[in-house]
Amino acid sequence: MKSLSRINFNNIKTVGIRVDFNIPVDEHFLITDNTRLLRARDTINFVKNQNCKILLLSHFGRPKENYDEKFSFKVLIDQFSEVLDANLNLLTYETFSKNGLSDFLNLNHQITLLENIRFFKGEIDNELTFSKLITDQLDLYINEAFSASHRSHSSVNRMPKNITSVPGFNFEKEVLAIKKIKNSPKKKLAIIGGSKVSTKINTLLSLTKSCANIFVGGAMANNFLKFKGIPVGSSLLEEGSEKMIKQIYASAQEKECEIHLPLDVVLDSQDTSTIDKLSSLDNFKILDLSDESLKLLTSLIHKSELILWNGPLGKIEDTFFARGSIELAKLLSEVKVDVIIGGGDTLLAINLAGVSFDKYHFVSTAGGAFLEALEENDLPGIKALS
Repeated sequence: MKSLSRINFNNIKTVGIRVDFNIPVDEHFLITDNTRLLRARDTINFVKNQNCKILLLSHFGRPKENYDEKFSFKVLIDQFSEVLDANLNLLTYETFSKNGLSDFLNLNHQITLLENIRFFKGEIDNELTFSKLITDQLDLYINEAFSASHRSHSSVNRMPKNITSVPGFNFEKEVLAIKKIKNSPKKKLAIIGGSKVSTKINTLLSLTKSCANIFVGGAMANNFLKFKGIPVGSSLLEEGSEKMIKQIYASAQEKECEIHLPLDVVLDSQDTSTIDKLSSLDNFKILDLSDESLKLLTSLIHKSELILWNGPLGKIEDTFFARGSIELAKLLSEVKVDVIIGGGDTLLAINLAGVSFDKYHFVSTAGGAFLEALEENDLPGIKALS
């Protein structure tokens, strides 16, 4: 991939930037987490300082194939402008459908945000014709939406192929973090939480090839405990996960990767129990891990040279059962080795812990794309920039 910092801007006047402004909002459409906006700011400001006109493209939610007001940027653009400290002009669905990019090219606005890109059928269908409606009016295209780069959509996979294209600064950091996890010779530990084995099986299989140790936590660990013959009461389980877990253990054994599970847990009654005592209990749910498990994690962390954490270790939306994740966030912020944080709900744990993202080597905002990139195949968004 080419680098944005090495682009000669002498003949570049119009630049498209695919960003990810798919941010969480409350019932009043107030932004509750602006991390993804902040991550795009360096790239936007860099291009802005080259005196180029900027067209921002992003999705928001999962609308149908045409305009839906509850997924419109109309109620969000003022907040975007405030966070980015820039005046953003909205190119509406109606105007673009009628006149294409005429307003972007002719009006005196340096930064224009096109209405939700997923309102347009050509985006979802990865259409060449739709992509050229946009890129034919641009001199350079930048993908700064790594979090959307597992989608074969026009703004991710087609537009970058039409003209000179580069990754944004944060996109490049995401790719480097993934490569570090997969290729570094350092002794690696992966801490994987969350609820479903099926959404992370390929990630786990890939990690068995590159990690010395994997710790499985969260509701996903219930399935592993049950697989080992340990009763888990009425805890959350994923039906049909046994075959997947068998695969993971087989791969781990072949690659000499050790898989670790919680030693003690916090129950829905708020009592704690060691794993070997669960057989004497009735009608319980496992909702977090407890002190002995955290001691095991501490030991594994201190033996490792590179650490990946993706997924909460408990029912993090309930503060009582968020303690394991919060303690882990604090612990990882204090170690001297490189720590890479996967996106999704892991970010909530860090925020609940009150820890700055700067305390870690890298914090991804990519969620699903981050996990897919850990697997064997390149993402559509990465391929398009290669």
